Amino acid sequence: MKNKFSWRAFISFGLTYSFVFILISGAMLYLAPPGRYAHWVNWSILGFQKEEWQSIHTVFSFAFVILSVFHLFTVNWKAFLSYLKSKKESGLNKKREFIISSVLAVVFFFGIIYAVPPFQSVMDFGEYLTDSWEKVEEEPPVPHAEQLTLTELAEQLHFNSVERITNKLDIHKIKYENTDIQTLQEIAEINETTPLEIYNQIISKAGNERVGSGIGRKSIEDFAEETGKTPDELMKILKENGIKAQKGETLRDIGENNDIPPRDIFELFSK
Repeated sequence: MKNKFSWRAFISFGLTYSFVFILISGAMLYLAPPGRYAHWVNWSILGFQKEEWQSIHTVFSFAFVILSVFHLFTVNWKAFLSYLKSKKESGLNKKREFIISSVLAVVFFFGIIYAVPPFQSVMDFGEYLTDSWEKVEEEPPVPHAEQLTLTELAEQLHFNSVERITNKLDIHKIKYENTDIQTLQEIAEINETTPLEIYNQIISKAGNERVGSGIGRKSIEDFAEETGKTPDELMKILKENGIKAQKGETLRDIGENNDIPPRDIFELFSK
């Protein structure tokens, strides 16, 4: 004969699992960085991003409440009514415990609302943990910059046109479809990278890479001799990538005129 399904056991297990997930996700969210930074660098811990931890915390919190209600009104309803009935007849015999717990609840509530120690200290420590993730060099140009389209980003960076951005994306083989619709976050997901990495490619300045290596001082003719290609072939490569140049110019000159690091041009010539 099969054992009858035990709702009491089912609810008890569910409450236990919910409690564990609420506890873990709550701890992760307590020390997680602010959303503007988490999205910018694709922050994650234990394999889950901040939004996923928030979803876990929210869903299991609802599950805990629902299971608690079922636990009270189905499994222990008769015992609960019996308890209330006995208290009504005999009176509350745990007055001291009731008063102390009530007073503590009020103290905790108003201590949190009015931000007094030690309650504020808990929140301050959480803010300290949150802020400790951020680095100055990794800060977005504006809050939630990952939600900007390429056109909006060009405006924020005061570029004359969005082509300055798309030229760099093309050079680094970063896939994108529509400069007016796709956000930086969406482009980052398509290319399996972070909005920060794409942004760094966009704002990289000419001549700031491979300092002292001599690459920037070499001309198109020099690279034609080294690579076995003709100057016209190299000029064609530049043109196909939207880079304006003239024969005789060095990579540094070309980079400065197009706001592209010389190393990016060198990589185009080396392919």
